[in-house]
Amino acid sequence: MVPYSVSRSPTYIKSMPEDKNDLQKRLAEIDRQSQDQELAKAYRLSQKNMVTTVILSLFFPVGGYIYTARWKAMCIMFSILVGVLTVSTINENDEEKIDRLTTFWGAIIAVAASIDNSIAIQNARGKIDEIK
Repeated sequence: MVPYSVSRSPTYIKSMPEDKNDLQKRLAEIDRQSQDQELAKAYRLSQKNMVTTVILSLFFPVGGYIYTARWKAMCIMFSILVGVLTVSTINENDEEKIDRLTTFWGAIIAVAASIDNSIAIQNARGKIDEIK
């Protein structure tokens, strides 16, 4: 009696391409879903009002990021702010100077957040226009 061998099994050989095709189909579906999610995100961002975004970002930078739902960008921006404030005030004992530095860097972040969110909206609108 000949021992069972996987390489001699006709069903194994026959099912191999089907499994490979199935995997390729699933990967293609995952890729399509990822593209659809990215497009939906761009569409939602493109529908945001630029003036509202700028006003929110200037007076309350977190508000601009919340309005545009750009969480990663918000975390990056505020990590930069905390880092800059820490470095610029680490050796300061004068509370008035620390307040001035905090106000200065807060204003810089507010302007940067306004510009960042506006550019993101503009890029999303461009992406949607390319598709149309």
